[in-house]
Amino acid sequence: MRKQLGLNRMFEVIKNITTKLKNQLYGSFRTKLMLFFIVVALIPLLLFGYLSYQKSTTIVNKQFNDYENFAVSQLEKQLENTINQMFVVSNDIHQYLSDPTLIVIKEEIPRTYEGFIEKKNFERFLEAHKTFNTKGIYLITNSGYYYGGNHLNSQKLFQMPFWKEASKIKQGDRWIGFYKANHYESSKAPEQMIGLVLPIQSQYGILKGSKLLIETNAEEIFSYITYLERDVHAFITIYNEKNKVLYRTKANRERLSSDVVRVKNINAFGWKIEVRVPEKLFYQSSDVIFNYTMLGIFFLIILAIILAMVFSAPLAKRIRKLKESMELVSVGELQTQIPVKENDEIGKLTISFNQMVQQIKELIDEIGETERLKRKAELRAFHYQINPHLLFNTLNSIQWKARLSNAKEVQQMIYHLTEVLHENLNFSDELIPLKKELDTIRHYLKVQEIRFGHMFDYHEQVSADCTDYLIPRLSLQPLFENIFFHAFEDGKGVMELTIEDRSDYLELTLSDNGKGMSEQTALDLLKDHLPNDKARGIGVYNVDQRLKLHFGNQYGLIIESKLKQGTTIKMHWPKRRMTNDQSHSS
Repeated sequence: MRKQLGLNRMFEVIKNITTKLKNQLYGSFRTKLMLFFIVVALIPLLLFGYLSYQKSTTIVNKQFNDYENFAVSQLEKQLENTINQMFVVSNDIHQYLSDPTLIVIKEEIPRTYEGFIEKKNFERFLEAHKTFNTKGIYLITNSGYYYGGNHLNSQKLFQMPFWKEASKIKQGDRWIGFYKANHYESSKAPEQMIGLVLPIQSQYGILKGSKLLIETNAEEIFSYITYLERDVHAFITIYNEKNKVLYRTKANRERLSSDVVRVKNINAFGWKIEVRVPEKLFYQSSDVIFNYTMLGIFFLIILAIILAMVFSAPLAKRIRKLKESMELVSVGELQTQIPVKENDEIGKLTISFNQMVQQIKELIDEIGETERLKRKAELRAFHYQINPHLLFNTLNSIQWKARLSNAKEVQQMIYHLTEVLHENLNFSDELIPLKKELDTIRHYLKVQEIRFGHMFDYHEQVSADCTDYLIPRLSLQPLFENIFFHAFEDGKGVMELTIEDRSDYLELTLSDNGKGMSEQTALDLLKDHLPNDKARGIGVYNVDQRLKLHFGNQYGLIIESKLKQGTTIKMHWPKRRMTNDQSHSS
């Protein structure tokens, strides 16, 4: 009897709890709204999450695959271009050295002036084959003497493992491979190189048994390799045409059959690039997307419940405030900031919005600063293109005068040359007073006078009021160099320099009675030249561009010339004087 009463009481308690839950479920609008949002949100969220997961994993895996393919293709292209470039250069130099009619080197170590000139000419021939990424081109004789500059440490080179291996190759064969070079006098740390060694097929004199060494900087190649190894987790192996391993990633793992493998063949040279990525790492993005998709669905359901129960009205108000602020930003009100009172998703969105607006404002300021720095960098880039003709020709003249003249004349030449080089290598100010630029020209003409003798005349008419105005550094010397190197023969001729004040700008006129040029050649002087272009007038183009970068495209050079009637160059630039912050503003 007591057991029966106990059971009845327990059933009654259960019935009361069920009734309360039922009343709460059907009697509360808030609960119904919550359940409604859960049901309405759950079904599309699950469907959307599944479709989003499928689509996003496909896209991400494809993008990952495309990025990897792109990096491998770039590595292949860079390798192919580098090797092809080195082969072309080596073939050209080898063909030149193998022709007995073209060989001009008669003695290994120059002991005469003629031998010195022969060595210089041959090294300039090697220098002409360099490109922007060529570290060095050297001809190394059987005795260990080399041509190609003074930067090579031959003793360190001969101890390098790659050189010992390359020294064993036979005539008609090549050695090419990767290594870290520390055999340069100026090297602070070993540099990644790809080198090519080619025996010279010649039985004549000092060329017998000699080898051609071409070294190209491989930093860009290894940047792609590093990207694949670090970001794609790839295992890289590069084989040459003899299936010999030239490079292999240092990694403590075995090759698995499940690895995703890509093989790129460089058909032109028989090389092969093998890229291996572990399957788990290749598809790890899919797992991350799945986890984040499920996490997103969970938080969206929670958010739907909160929206239904509590925050529908305040949320709409806050969203409206956010929308109004976005509209203000869209019309340029970048000072707009929204006060953040809550720390929920909308509050975080508001924080992100505030940060975004601040970042946009900072980005606009940064772009302006970047443009200013870019302009300054362009100006300096033009300034740093120092024409080597002056240095080479003057040093050759000094050496020749040292043989024929007394030491006093040489000392005078060195003095004036030092004054010219002092201005050439002074990068402190882009704009300098005109009188300082004219002083440099006078020193330069003294050097030419010592070099050629009293073969030319120079007349200068400059108003004293003009000498304090600013002019870009090294604006006149390239123009005078062009006269001596192209207009005059043996330095013979007459030059006239006139500078006049034209109200709001200065006009400089430089004329000569040299051999002149055609109208098309005069136009070509003011056109852009490629870095390895040997055409005349690179310095003239440099001066014109620096005037335009400093003062605007309405200023610069005008060249008038006729064959056998001389040349006249006119320069226009605005009048400016030195200020306290001149160096910063320039």
